[in-house]
Parts: sequence; C-alpha cells; structure tokens
Amino acid sequence: MKNKSFSSGGILGKKRPPHALEVAHIFDNLNNDVTSKALIIGFYQGTQDKKVKEFLERGKNINKKHIELLTNILNDSDLPAPTLIDHLVTDSTTKVFSDKIMLAHKIDMFSMKIRSYGKGSSLNGRTDIGAIYARCIADVSLYIKSGADIMIQNDWMEQPPMAPNREDLDLG
Repeated sequence: MKNKSFSSGGILGKKRPPHALEVAHIFDNLNNDVTSKALIIGFYQGTQDKKVKEFLERGKNINKKHIELLTNILNDSDLPAPTLIDHLVTDSTTKVFSDKIMLAHKIDMFSMKIRSYGKGSSLNGRTDIGAIYARCIADVSLYIKSGADIMIQNDWMEQPPMAPNREDLDLG
C-alpha cells in the first residue's frame, strides 16, 4: 500500500473513507441497533414494572445514540444507512411476555452487541471509528449490569454454574 495514511482518520484531522470491512461492520451494527430499538418499543408498551420500563427506556436511548453515531460515519462518506423500523411496531399494550423474559432478552441482545462492536473495532483502521466502538461497548456494558441488578433484586436470576474453587476444597 503506497498510501501511508491508511490508519489515519484520527479524531482530529482528515479522515480517509471507510474501507469495505469497516462499512460492512458498521452496517451490521446499525441493523442490530435498529432492530433492538424497535423491539424495545414493543416491549415497553407491554410492561407494567416501573424499573423494567426505565431499563427499556434507557436501552432505547442507547440504541438511538449508537444509531446516530454509526449513521454519521456512513453519511460523512455519502453512504446509505439502514432505515428505522419503529413504524412497524403496533400500538398494542397487551402484555405478551413476562417482564422477566423481556428483561432477560434485552440483556442477552445487548450482550451480543459487545461482541459485534468488538469485532467491528478489531477490523477497523480508523482511530475515530475505534473510539466510537469503545464508547458503544462502555455504554452497553453499564446497561447490561443495570439489567442484571434488576434481575437479581427480583430474584429472577440464578447463580450460574461455577468452576470449583480448589483453594476452598479440603483435599487432605
């Protein structure tokens, strides 16, 4: 590669256009966030628990922020971004799923975002995009913890199987 500015695109200075893998991962992460946001809207309409409602509202705001951050990268290079699908969510307020299931689903879906953001970051050559992914991972990590705290407070989460603590075993 003759152009030594491949890893340029820092937070300051001129940015090169994103390469194909960067675009693919940004687009994939955007699709995930768009779907997650619409699902949260539907879940929110069907829950009664105040803490779960607040958790879902926070998730919707995180999705909204991440959609904006990632869409801006594509738009700055005159590339299209996925459209929102919020309009496909009905106006039903019928409770279809338990609060426990909705909360567990969002914790799981957001947990998968960490892997997806990390993968996008690992195949990225622009420092500004890497910084955006780091910010997204931090947002999602804190969100997941708050969801787990609600699960624990409501006795909705069991301790997962653990590796034995060999130091505590009396091996004689």
